[in-house]
Amino acid sequence: MLSSLRRATDVSRPQVTGAVTTSHGINEFFSIVIPPVIPLLVSDLGITFSEAGLLMTIFFVMYALFQIPAGFVGDRIGKQRLMLVGLAGMTGGIALAAVAPSYEVLLVAQAIAGISGSTYHPMGLSIISDIEAGETEGRAMGVFGFGGTLGTMAAPVIVGGVAAVAGWRAALLTAAIIGGVMTLAVGYLLVRVAESTPRARPDGGITTNWRQRTRESVAALATRDIAVLCLITLVMSLQHRAIQTFTTSYVAAETGAAVSVSNLAFFTLLVGGGIASLWGGQLADRMNRYHIGIGAAVATAVLVGATIFVTGLTAGISDVVVIGVLAVWFAVIGAMMYMNYPVKNVLISERAEAGHSGSLFGVVQTGSAVGSASGPAIFGVLADRWGVIAAFPAIAAVGLMLAGLFGVLLVIQPN
Repeated sequence: MLSSLRRATDVSRPQVTGAVTTSHGINEFFSIVIPPVIPLLVSDLGITFSEAGLLMTIFFVMYALFQIPAGFVGDRIGKQRLMLVGLAGMTGGIALAAVAPSYEVLLVAQAIAGISGSTYHPMGLSIISDIEAGETEGRAMGVFGFGGTLGTMAAPVIVGGVAAVAGWRAALLTAAIIGGVMTLAVGYLLVRVAESTPRARPDGGITTNWRQRTRESVAALATRDIAVLCLITLVMSLQHRAIQTFTTSYVAAETGAAVSVSNLAFFTLLVGGGIASLWGGQLADRMNRYHIGIGAAVATAVLVGATIFVTGLTAGISDVVVIGVLAVWFAVIGAMMYMNYPVKNVLISERAEAGHSGSLFGVVQTGSAVGSASGPAIFGVLADRWGVIAAFPAIAAVGLMLAGLFGVLLVIQPN
């Protein structure tokens, strides 16, 4: 097992990749602090599931609006610097959410966190793309994804655990303190790495002026396969955030268990995803990436669609057993869902050059933000109308759409 782990994490620039991976964990932790406390927000603030979903939607709308500008700016002023500024801004947004006196202030806090977080993925992914060699790109993207999964896994454990004991406000304040301390640690590590390596221009040494480089970046992005990658990223994130946002609520509705217990399935979803991210990154360096994408998307659709049968199959069975079964089931869903993240990121990295890698990831990750904003809102409305249990299998249709888009990209891939 240890040798397999070493192979999956054998990257060419481990210090930088490690720092960026840690910052990915911080970003994802901040991005997902709201879902573990949604049932508490609904009861405490007297809001609906749709309004709770809107808290996630406003976060990712801001993500969508500012990622493209962040990508272009990062290519010109320095990617690491902008990444750290964004993480600091997210810390402030979550701290404001912790003391928000009303639902409206929570919306403002999520907007601040979303604007700040919009800098992360264009910067983090482009840094990995710039520094890693072709034969290790898949593994580096897998490690990057694993770091994000660890951050997301920490949310239901830390936020959900503190909320169960001290309420949602204390939980969000704890999240802000932890994220802020980790951001300082990442900044220190990146400074140490920079001091031990030759100093370079933020733009990678390219001397063309801002306007010319912007034209070059736009021309490089205006291709059919980039457009399809944007759609893949949008659909993948729509599915991902819908499942993440409502897994806890689904289990609570299915079993009647408390939020702290229902968060177990959310946690196992992320455990499966973290393992699959490392494995998927290694596979992406060895196998046909398009085929992996299609297979993982179809498997996710089948597994999510099958949740419609859980109520009938578990009738008369102890709730403890049902929760255990659901925990395993969602771990498998998480594995199939997260398998595609390193695959998608390597497919983008194949098309990136250092001079415009931030711009490329900014454009493509805007699709991620649009999907992340849409998923919780769409399925929140369906949950209000049909109930969480009946609405959940609708996410399966998104998985089939994703498989079709990977198929399209396979057909139009550049020679």
